[in-house]
Amino acid sequence: MTTRDTILDAAVEGAALYGLAKLSMSDIASLAGISRPTLYKHFSSKDDLVAAAVQREAVRLVGTVLEAAQEQADPAAALEAAVVMALRQTREHPLLDRIIGSEPETLLPYLTTDRIGGDGGGGGAAVLLFVRTAAEALVREHLGDSLDELLIRRLADMVARLLVSYAISAPDDPPEVVASTIVTILLGGALNAGTAESLATG
Repeated sequence: MTTRDTILDAAVEGAALYGLAKLSMSDIASLAGISRPTLYKHFSSKDDLVAAAVQREAVRLVGTVLEAAQEQADPAAALEAAVVMALRQTREHPLLDRIIGSEPETLLPYLTTDRIGGDGGGGGAAVLLFVRTAAEALVREHLGDSLDELLIRRLADMVARLLVSYAISAPDDPPEVVASTIVTILLGGALNAGTAESLATG
């Protein structure tokens, strides 16, 4: 494991223990077993570090979600499996569980904007953009023959926004029920729209 990975692990652990607002660079250095100067060689600020940690966790979560979808051949089943996995992962994640329950306002900028301040002003976690891109690839893979490019992008954007919203505030229904509802409504609507457009232009 690299020093950077060790630091990111420590940031997630520290945020789960203390919350983002109270978490300090000293806390992270202590949990990582490194000195503050070493920490600052890798990350110039707490915002930079938190953005990197959130981004890495999003990458891991999306990877698990895409794997669940790849196990299904049917488009609806693939999308449903992906949404179920996403809901389960976000409900069980220690960072989300701790932060959303106690100080959701500190995590919202990392989840709900395409780009945020941090890492020297070059943009931060961009989780929404990342999730939208992954959703678009998933929709295109399974429905590329049925939907045009505009509908693919719109459907992916809706799915991404719903998943991020549910990560922030988990629905009361079980993941399987929520996933089935999302797929039935969004996929059915997208396919109907695609059919209507084909008939109009055919």
